[in-house]
Amino acid sequence: TYLTTEQGYEAAQHCALNLLSTLQSYLESQGSDLSNVSKVIKLFGIVRSHSDFIEQHLVMNGASDVIGEVLGKEVGGSHARSAIGTNTLPLGIAVEVEMIAKIQSSALF
Repeated sequence: TYLTTEQGYEAAQHCALNLLSTLQSYLESQGSDLSNVSKVIKLFGIVRSHSDFIEQHLVMNGASDVIGEVLGKEVGGSHARSAIGTNTLPLGIAVEVEMIAKIQSSALF
């Protein structure tokens, strides 16, 4: 079964929280934290959807909104973004999101 756009938005929010958690864990292992993310460069989202569905970009707003809220609009709010649809994703998940972020080099040394 397929989700509504609103349910997809929520799934994308969860993906963004997972991305931020993974990034936070990595940064902590380097003696740093999310305050050292200087810019979110791009989000790429894949939305499991029917061929007639044309609102993948609205689903991806969920991820963009969370990233902007957590990191602030200057760091996380104005990133490039791509959203595509596919008829299947691993394990039947609804949304998959990838993030490219710039980390201040001083945070890692």
